[in-house]
Amino acid sequence: MIFKKNIRRYLKYFLIIITLLLIRNYVLISALVVGKSMEPNYIDGNIMIVEQVSQYVKKHNRFDIVVFKYDNSTYIIKRIIGLPGEFVKYKNNMLYINNTYVEEVFDVSGYTEDFEVIVPIDKYFVLGDNRTKSRDSRIFGSIQKKDIIGKPLIVIWPIKTFVNAN
Repeated sequence: MIFKKNIRRYLKYFLIIITLLLIRNYVLISALVVGKSMEPNYIDGNIMIVEQVSQYVKKHNRFDIVVFKYDNSTYIIKRIIGLPGEFVKYKNNMLYINNTYVEEVFDVSGYTEDFEVIVPIDKYFVLGDNRTKSRDSRIFGSIQKKDIIGKPLIVIWPIKTFVNAN
């Protein structure tokens, strides 16, 4: 009888640990913002919680902020600008998608140099919000959908950012 109680107790703790590991690996991860490429929206040193579920249940949209794997080891945060198959153009610091002007409805820092690109199918064109300080798709090309890890859910550090968000 005592043996059964111990097994049940240990089984309960084992299931809790397995559940936490599954959540950690497949639902939520933490990520650190390194550098100035996403200023003013995300600041160097921000620690955020990234949810990984939505990428499996819905498609990515223009202006979504995503965390993706780069070079199989580094996680990078950027904003989706171009969707698969689109013609993306910046001219005089203005965004055009398939030759139609699209207003960027978020804070952008710096000037975006003129360029044109066609986004390959199954890829996304991403830019940092701080255009003069960002290494993004203008340098390393469009990213594959399979490399997207998830979307930032909330900034938890510095603590004042977390408190002000609620």
